[in-house]
Amino acid sequence: MEMYEMYYLAFNKSLAPMLFADPNTGRIFDVNQAFLDLLGYPKHEVMGKTAFELGLLSKEGSWPISIKTKNGSLNYGMASANNLLHNEQTIRFMVLQEQTDLPKSDLVRQESENGNFTLEEMLTQTISLISKISEFRDPYTSGHQKRTQKLACAIASEMKLSVEAINNLSMAAAIHDIGKIYIGTDILNKPGALTQLEYQMLQTHVEVGYEIIKDFKLPWKIPKIVSQHHERLDGSGYPKGLTSSQILLESKILAVADVVEAMNSHRPYRPALGIEAAFQEICSFKGKKYDSEVVEHCVRLFKEKHFDFSFSS
Repeated sequence: MEMYEMYYLAFNKSLAPMLFADPNTGRIFDVNQAFLDLLGYPKHEVMGKTAFELGLLSKEGSWPISIKTKNGSLNYGMASANNLLHNEQTIRFMVLQEQTDLPKSDLVRQESENGNFTLEEMLTQTISLISKISEFRDPYTSGHQKRTQKLACAIASEMKLSVEAINNLSMAAAIHDIGKIYIGTDILNKPGALTQLEYQMLQTHVEVGYEIIKDFKLPWKIPKIVSQHHERLDGSGYPKGLTSSQILLESKILAVADVVEAMNSHRPYRPALGIEAAFQEICSFKGKKYDSEVVEHCVRLFKEKHFDFSFSS
């Protein structure tokens, strides 16, 4: 499955305005409904325009925009673009974020005084989109990622990691199993035990996930965290058999959260094993496979602070 095809899984259902364009000419060849709603154009009129005509630069990265709607008004915000491969041709994928609550002068001031704010919002949109790809492909994976993200961030907070580290961990956790979109549903949803070959195929999701996200304009730690979330302190993990000092702390946290959530949840091939079974796993291998401090904070969250995986409506 090519990058273009993976994005198209989420493209039409996303609430974020998006388009595909030629990176050289700026010619628009597809937009989603959210984009049409933002600009007020019918689709056939947009398809005859270029990104430049609408105030969008056909370049990679993120930048502030003032995009003109059909009625002539301007909407301010941010645009983010990445190159994707489709039929051996490069195309430009663009996501927009509107900021209609700010007048132009305030938007410019905000960008100059706190430039990370709007870029962080665009980064959140990108992570959300990648996560949605998992949701459409495999609902089990999507729910697992969200719950693992919640636990991982709670552990990181207990360990008093920096805001930046927690943000990076949160984004990595939200998409840590994205590589599973390349794994056949006959394996993902198999009701019985996997064969050795099937298990080896399943393990490839880590490297595939890294390959999917490594070229995005993400903080460098996010792809690295994803690539290490199945590594173990004693070198028994995969894909590279890294040992303790070679593994990022954020990955060690994600590893524990990942195991606990997976064991506590129902899977197509088995019922939920329960939280006590998860505790037995991480405590039995504390300091061997799993970081001792991470394990201790994880167990304390459940037993003393009554952590649960549910989300408020």
